Amino acid sequence: MTRTIIPSTAAQSGVPGLSDTTVPTEPSHSPGATQRRRRSSFPAPGRAGAAPAAGGRPAACWAGADGMLRELVLDHATAVGLDLLDEPGEAATVCTVIDAAELAAGRRSFGRGGTPLLVVTDSPDVPTALWSASLTAGARAVLPLPAASEELLSRLAELARPRSTALLLGVVGGCGGAGASSFAARLAAAARAQGPSTLVDADPLGGGADLLVEAPALEGIRWREAADLGPDDGEALHAGLPQVDEVRLLVAGEDPGPTEQTLPPVLSALSVLGGTVVVDLGPALVPAAAEHLDQLLVVVPATDHAVRATARRLRTWQLPSGLAHAVVRRSGPLGAGEVCEDLGLPLATSFRDCPRGAVPLLDVRRRGADRAARALMARLDGEVRA
Repeated sequence: MTRTIIPSTAAQSGVPGLSDTTVPTEPSHSPGATQRRRRSSFPAPGRAGAAPAAGGRPAACWAGADGMLRELVLDHATAVGLDLLDEPGEAATVCTVIDAAELAAGRRSFGRGGTPLLVVTDSPDVPTALWSASLTAGARAVLPLPAASEELLSRLAELARPRSTALLLGVVGGCGGAGASSFAARLAAAARAQGPSTLVDADPLGGGADLLVEAPALEGIRWREAADLGPDDGEALHAGLPQVDEVRLLVAGEDPGPTEQTLPPVLSALSVLGGTVVVDLGPALVPAAAEHLDQLLVVVPATDHAVRATARRLRTWQLPSGLAHAVVRRSGPLGAGEVCEDLGLPLATSFRDCPRGAVPLLDVRRRGADRAARALMARLDGEVRA
């Protein structure tokens, strides 16, 4: 098969289309260190966000007193194209952000109508009582500011983004050697039939998606550069990624891969561009990615040993109900139905092992994992986007 290689439109020395505009972030504590740029451009009014109601732009609702904490939240809301309201108005309210002091006082109810709730505090330490109260209120996160500035920005961007944009699929192994990375690459290849496809290597301890698909060394953005981008930098990030066989790749190469802090902003950035984003996840990064995903595909070999390992990982991840689906690799004595019954997961698809030496993206087969990936993508493209 002939391989198509397209370099990125951005050299590694710079990322196109970025300005120097920043939002407040945690200052560096290293002597003489320069402030690291977290996010590069502010969106124009109405560019990002859920579809607004007749009254105006989408908004976050603030619950708390006026002061520096409100100003910080306002800066971050503005950065992702949200208004900040003190009372719910005519605009589409995507979340409520509450001052921890207001939550502790219990003067009003929050998270109306299932609206997501974020708790912010100006204290660097989060006491146990605040965690407990936030959990009781149904909060998604407790964020000390300015230390958690980047996480607040990422969460607001995720809540503001249109929900009918990119299809985000996570792929993770239920155990070591499950073949998750290979299936993720084949899923990204299958996604080309539905539109633009991006494969994100988010397994810091893996061998690298670039080596897996035998991609040559290319100029373009890698995790080293992507870690400095924010959730509104999707266009620049996408334009800077190298492309192999019509699939864009975000890999680490020889550098360190993503972390719990750097992965969510990148997923938010890619989520608003349409197409399909397949995220090859290391087990440790599943919790950080979960809220950004439309579905998490857990690849499980059909053996008792693999099923037990997968059950342990699922208990550790504590995923939202309905997010995880099983992809059963029929390499053992168990049937796909037995694997799913033991794990309490719905079956996404199952497949038999590909021939040895088959390279994802390069060697696309009519059967096996490639056929399973094509059928799954065709179904997911209709189901998840509906």
